[in-house]
Amino acid sequence: MIDDLGAVHRRILWKTVVLSGLAVLAVGCSSGSAQPPVGSAPKPSPVSSNAPPSSVVHPPTLERLLPTENELAEVGQDEYVQPVEYIIGATTPLRLVYACGVPQPWDSKAKLGAQARSGDQNGQIAQLVAEYDGYTGAQIVAGVKKALACGHVTIKDEDFGSIGEFTAPKVADAQYGFCAAPTDGIKVNVCVLVIANGDRAESLVYKGKFGTGKAAGQAVVKKVAPLFADALGRP
Repeated sequence: MIDDLGAVHRRILWKTVVLSGLAVLAVGCSSGSAQPPVGSAPKPSPVSSNAPPSSVVHPPTLERLLPTENELAEVGQDEYVQPVEYIIGATTPLRLVYACGVPQPWDSKAKLGAQARSGDQNGQIAQLVAEYDGYTGAQIVAGVKKALACGHVTIKDEDFGSIGEFTAPKVADAQYGFCAAPTDGIKVNVCVLVIANGDRAESLVYKGKFGTGKAAGQAVVKKVAPLFADALGRP
């Protein structure tokens, strides 16, 4: 009887050892299957095809600082040439007023510019606006006034002299108006108003048709000045 019980115990012990060995093998196989093959590398993450947005901020142009066609029509300017950017370069400096045919210190500090034209049946207004680095518009206006003490100004390659100042109702941080007659005595007079707002300045050059006098030119410039001053102050 004792021998029979010993045999039973030996069989149970043998089965336990066998089952324990199989369990170890199963765990080993399971653990091994989770590991990548030797020598293999993980796959790289997919690269997005969407490039990040550019962080470059382009400076705004100044065309927005000039009145629109509808705004000009309300003050009698029914002829209109759309504003365009003034491209400043070594051969195309931006000069609001070319006093005495001599470059002024602030000319090279104009960083942005725009130009346009409007008119009525009697003449046209050439508009030129600039934004400056290191100068206020008021300083530009004061500088133009001082520079014109020489007595003549160049406008579109034409020389004008006999400069006479005129005053207009205050519409800007600073302003200065003058009229000038052509030195050859044949071409028509011009009347100019320079206005300022912050670091911006603008010149309005009115040139009438033949026979248009200074009084008529001044009247037109004074009429449109508030509109241009408001536009110059836009954000």
